[in-house]
Parts: sequence; structure tokens; C-alpha cells
Amino acid sequence: KNEPSFWGGGSHSKKRPNNLVLGRIFNYKIFDMHEVALTNIRPSASFKPSKAASNQNRPVMIFQGDAFESDAKLSELKSLFLDMFQHASPGKVNLAGVEHAVVLTAKGDKVSFRHYIVHLKKSGERVPKVQLEETGPSFDMEVRRQQAASAEVAREAMKVSRQQQRGGKLGKNLERNAMGDTTGRVHMQRQSQALEQFQTRKMKGLKRGRDKEIE
Repeated sequence: KNEPSFWGGGSHSKKRPNNLVLGRIFNYKIFDMHEVALTNIRPSASFKPSKAASNQNRPVMIFQGDAFESDAKLSELKSLFLDMFQHASPGKVNLAGVEHAVVLTAKGDKVSFRHYIVHLKKSGERVPKVQLEETGPSFDMEVRRQQAASAEVAREAMKVSRQQQRGGKLGKNLERNAMGDTTGRVHMQRQSQALEQFQTRKMKGLKRGRDKEIE
């Protein structure tokens, strides 16, 4: 019912083995596409972490390597992953709420994807000691083909609405349901006097008949 923000598909052939295509959608049209080749794949089932992160917890995104800023292809790939996990720059971070982290490292023309569980240990100081435990999935990516959005479409997609400028707060008498739709309530003045003066069409079938005496 609602417009999806992302789409993806995987394929495997002799010419393009372990092929993955990811993209974004804006205004019911394809915004961009990224085709990558996957190597050194390890699924999550091959890892046995001591604990699992909650489903509602967003991971910390870490991008290692100057190529994410200097290389146009990797910069677009970074933007895709940030949007995928719906990340914004927070003013403050609560360490107790950090449960897992996704680390992407640029190595030449390849990017490694690693997923870690975050353990906070006592350090004897105010800041706890952080330990990372790999939980998967784990794989390496190499960009094969890429179709970026045009400058005009990208400018339109990056416009910030007034609601987002207010921090995502809805206006008065507005609320958002589980499907992401915004609904509102309208308060009107009392209409009793107007309804009394409202004329309806009179029908013969609705007239009150005389009671007949039954002998």
C-alpha cells in the first residue's frame, strides 16, 4: 500500500556469480541502482554469538577508509547503506543502547561488510571497555555497475519537509498509525440548530396513518 523505499535482488550465473543488485525508490520511480559482486560469504548461521541484538535496535554504522569520501561510487554506496538503516546524526549517544555495529571497510576497489555484537565490560573508569564479537553476515563487495540519480532528482529527494524540520513532530490533532499513514481529527461547532432547520423530502409512506378500529 505504501511506497517502498528500497528494493533488491540476487542472481548467480557463470558470467556474473554471486550478483546482488540494490536500489532506492523515490516518487514511485527508481532513484538509483548498485550492482555488486559478493565474495568470501559467511552467513549468520555460521556464527555462534553469546547474545543477539534486539530487532528494534539500529546498528552503529562505521565506514573505514578515505575512499568513501573521495571515490564517487563508494560515496553513493555509503549513502545507500545509511538510508537502508535509516541513520541520522544524533546529538548524543547512550552507550547502554548500543548493541551491535556494522563496519564497512574500503580496501582498494573492494568493500568488506562485517557485523559485530557490542559487549560493554567494566574498565574501572567512567567509560566502559568495548569488545566486539562477530555475528554475521560477513562478505566482501566489489562494485560492478552503478546508476546514480540525476542532479535534479537528487535535489528533489533531499528536500526536507517542515515536519522533519520540527524533529518529526506532528501537528495538533494529528497522529500516525501502524501503516505510516497520517490521520487527523476535525472539531466542528454544534450543529443541532442547523439540523433542526434542515428540510427533508416528505414521503407519503412515512406519514402517520389513522388507527383503524377492529370490531
